[in-house]
Amino acid sequence: MEPTAASNRPAAAAADLPATAYPHHHRLFKTADKSTPTGLLFDNRTYAIMAITHPPDSETPDLNSDTDGDRVLVLLDGDLALQIGENRFLMQAGDAVQIPRGVCFGRSRSQAGAHMLLIRSKALRSFSIHR
Repeated sequence: MEPTAASNRPAAAAADLPATAYPHHHRLFKTADKSTPTGLLFDNRTYAIMAITHPPDSETPDLNSDTDGDRVLVLLDGDLALQIGENRFLMQAGDAVQIPRGVCFGRSRSQAGAHMLLIRSKALRSFSIHR
């Protein structure tokens, strides 16, 4: 007798825990109080992930450059005009850009507001003792 699709499913869903029970869980979209979480979500030796929110009609004047690692910026919601190197780019929800190590970026502006993830790689440092 051939197994059915139903018999290939995981065991009872009643045993599944909510994602909030996992110790490294973060909610990325609006919470029950309608706020959008911001700040450092995950951080370890090789990467860091931050949630960043720009309110509507906002801008940041600063340029940044990271000499230790690359960055990936993922726009989850809203719009964002961002300078990367010498050019400005208009991002829409769903757009992602990689910003290589050493490239200046910033001077951002958002008309509708923006909610994004910034993923930053970290340089691996190797310390070895030579005898």
